[in-house]
Amino acid sequence: MSELFKWSPAFLTHLAEVDAQHRRLVDLINHLGSLLTEGQNVSPAEIDDARSALIAYGNTHFLDEETMFTSVGVDARHVEFHRAEHQSFIDELQGLGWTETANLAERERTVRREVSYLVNWLAYHILGVDQAMARQVRMIERGLDPREAFDADLAQRQSEVSTEPLLVALNGLLATLSERNRELAAVNRTLEQRVIERTAELERANARLHILTYEDELTGLPNRRHAVAALEALWKEARRDGTPLSVLLLDADRFKGVNDTFGHAEGDAVLKALGQRLRDSVRTSDIVCRLGGDEFLVICPRSDRAGAAHVAGKVIASRRAHINAAGQECWSGAVSVGVAEVEPDMRSAEDVLKAADRALYAAKRSGGDRVA
Repeated sequence: MSELFKWSPAFLTHLAEVDAQHRRLVDLINHLGSLLTEGQNVSPAEIDDARSALIAYGNTHFLDEETMFTSVGVDARHVEFHRAEHQSFIDELQGLGWTETANLAERERTVRREVSYLVNWLAYHILGVDQAMARQVRMIERGLDPREAFDADLAQRQSEVSTEPLLVALNGLLATLSERNRELAAVNRTLEQRVIERTAELERANARLHILTYEDELTGLPNRRHAVAALEALWKEARRDGTPLSVLLLDADRFKGVNDTFGHAEGDAVLKALGQRLRDSVRTSDIVCRLGGDEFLVICPRSDRAGAAHVAGKVIASRRAHINAAGQECWSGAVSVGVAEVEPDMRSAEDVLKAADRALYAAKRSGGDRVA
């Protein structure tokens, strides 16, 4: 297994428990890193489990370490800074996650970037803050006052011209990177939320477009476009399976007089009521559509002419006058219906519509309010 964090004697604090836990942290970081090299062989859940284990052990180690240097009595100035460093590590680990919409490649890039940060942070932390703690612990154990131990260690570090400025610079760099990582995580969360919102908006727009494309706005019935597509599909099915297919073509008798006498708003009310009447009269397998104006189509799948004529008879029998809010009869409720069945000599779905139209014309020519 390729190691991201190369352990060396330079990392030893010579505090047995601390060194053992540091090695365990290094192993966990290397395990997380190794998962990233396995490509498609690793699942997001495995990466998340490795991250969770690192967070859990980091918390345990930091608590043990803080308990140790507190019990020894390390100076409060060091304790405050050391605890802040621990918290920054945990905060960074918790930012290792990814957005819900991220694919595996995006997740791997996120974790790879963050693991690189954590490797460098831990090296800096052990070489700097933990070594300072270890030196102060040893001085206190030899009888030096904690405050004096802190001051002595600080003076020693400041005297090491090459090392101390480097650690200070690294501290500033890591703090900047940590802040940038948090900002990037916040941006990713914002972008994810925007993607979710835009997706929802697009779905709503598509739903509205579907309604406008295939649904009659006035009656809520399938419109002409829907009717043509459905009839074409059922025509092909009937030809393939040898099953019957029939249609009813209807219009409202003397509907023009409704608009002329009572206005188009009342005419719309009549059409809506007629659409509901047709829904109530047909079978669940039948498809009721509004073709436009006062013309309606009922498609009767797997039904011969006799079955369709029976449905048409129910429509005629359901006649009821339309009374407006003022109590006036606006329309008698009479409809004319033309019935047609797909015949062997018909060559397209349009042929059965033409046959139904001829039958409708015959019904109207005979006085309307009837089936032909």
